[in-house]
Amino acid sequence: MDSFSQRTKEELVRRYPKKRCCIKAELAAIIRASGSLHLRANRSFVVSVRSENAFLIRKTHLLLKNYFQIQSKTIMEQTERLGRRWYKLHLIGAKNVKRVLTELDIISPGLNFESGVSSTLVRTDCCRAAFLRGAFLARGSVTDPQKSNYHLEIVTENEEFALGLNYLMNLCGFKAGLSERKEYIIYLKEADAIGKFLTFIGAHSAFLAMEEVRIIKGMRNKVNRLVNCETANLEKSVRAALEQVKIITALKEKYGLNKLPDQLKDLAYLRLENPEVSLRELGELAIPPLSKSAVNHRMRKLLKIAETFLGSEGNKFSKMKL
Repeated sequence: MDSFSQRTKEELVRRYPKKRCCIKAELAAIIRASGSLHLRANRSFVVSVRSENAFLIRKTHLLLKNYFQIQSKTIMEQTERLGRRWYKLHLIGAKNVKRVLTELDIISPGLNFESGVSSTLVRTDCCRAAFLRGAFLARGSVTDPQKSNYHLEIVTENEEFALGLNYLMNLCGFKAGLSERKEYIIYLKEADAIGKFLTFIGAHSAFLAMEEVRIIKGMRNKVNRLVNCETANLEKSVRAALEQVKIITALKEKYGLNKLPDQLKDLAYLRLENPEVSLRELGELAIPPLSKSAVNHRMRKLLKIAETFLGSEGNKFSKMKL
């Protein structure tokens, strides 16, 4: 798991809802997103919640205990693939299973499974935040803003639950997208939406960390734009200077520079001696020093004379932007 995503979940897993309605909403989302129902050989049902996050399993255990006054059993299992460690919470007993699933609106009183998001669980903003927090803790992730583009997602195999989550996130104003590959993915890609979502579900430290990265990125991009602009201007100035040198050299070789007015002659020799400096720097080298506008004015006069003496070649340079 991405370290930023992991830190975000570590923050959220420590945030316990205070209201019973919010406990119910968060617990329902966790069980829906990462829970499963099993039928044992003795025909009894078991609800299991499975996660790599031991703290999420502990939180689920405490939420069950606080809301239902029910004890659950937690086990740890080691998978062979990549040495990943998984934790499981088991809720055993027909009465307990039926009570929990019914009160969390996962099954109806008639024992039919309800796959979507129950509207009774998410009537208020605090319950909506709790539900989305539970779903994100169970099956969500968010990319590290320092390493890649902004992306937050919640994954589920259940189409109705995915549609319900997508609707709930949009109801809260997050403009979530929904895609289907092997699983259903509810996602956010805009930094502002991700920041608002993290704040909404209570991941305030993660939001501040993301904003810090955004500010640094913004400053870095601004500096890069300024550097690129300065580089472009410098390249433009150097090209103009080299073109000036070319026409002055041509004028010198064909007709000489001694017949030019003293001011223009001095400028012509100064340019030949300093072929790559800017007009401002050229003015600083003049005796007495000249402003950039004065140098520009004299250079245009010089190129105008070049147009007269060199014909089409001079005309090319006289129209050159300085």
